[in-house]
Amino acid sequence: MAWAEPTIAVPPAPLGDVEVHDIASSELGMPLRIFVGHCGEAPRTTLVLTDGNGLMGLAVDTVRLMQIPGLLPSMLVVGVGYPDAAIVNDTIDLRFRHLAPTPSRHHEGSGQADAFVRFFRTELFPWLDARFPGADDRLYFGHSLGGLFGVHVLLTEPDTFGRFIISSPSLWWDYRVVFQHEAQRAATHDDLAARVYLGIGALETDEGRRLETAHLPPDHPNRAARTYLDMVADVARFASDLGSRRYPSLELTCRVFHDEFHATVQGVVLTHGLRHFFR
Repeated sequence: MAWAEPTIAVPPAPLGDVEVHDIASSELGMPLRIFVGHCGEAPRTTLVLTDGNGLMGLAVDTVRLMQIPGLLPSMLVVGVGYPDAAIVNDTIDLRFRHLAPTPSRHHEGSGQADAFVRFFRTELFPWLDARFPGADDRLYFGHSLGGLFGVHVLLTEPDTFGRFIISSPSLWWDYRVVFQHEAQRAATHDDLAARVYLGIGALETDEGRRLETAHLPPDHPNRAARTYLDMVADVARFASDLGSRRYPSLELTCRVFHDEFHATVQGVVLTHGLRHFFR
């Protein structure tokens, strides 16, 4: 009997029907990794998310599971991440650089959110339009610093996205400078045409964030700092300030989710935000 070379099966991709592209950005002076998940035929909606290295799997599988009973239409899921990062924890410095609206002396190179917005508008969207025509109803999802970026886009270039799902935004950034930006915008604008779903975990208080990291060693870098921080109060204040402007074209929903930490709420906010916009 002749010996035959064994056939080696090519393993399937861990996340099915997802394209991965690295595209150079002149706005940012570096390449970005773009994940494109196909969720149904002939999509007209594109769910765009930051932190693609950490949230792409969550977003794609959430959409696909919700599509089984018909809760969502066909859509693309597009995650924006970085080529040299295996997990989201590898992108910390880049997140401060691209998602924060102002620079901080604690994070070198931070505060380039305006350039990141220009990347979306002038580079990413034309690239997507050329490849997936018709899927130009764009919905944004971002968590934590990605939520802060979503708030920044909302206040500066709200027509970048048709709808916003904003999860646990880091409104504490730069001594809560976003509240100054919101007030400055209100002084010069009498409307804000946007549909916004804002969500946060009820345990994202100062006490709750210490409870969340209680199992970490005292000297662990991810242990909650002693600086007082109540993200729930910040979100409530932002929603109240924005709602008080009585913008005729603003649709704003704010939810606090019981018994959820900063690290557990993002999937909850995404699910409820999608249900809100596609009910």
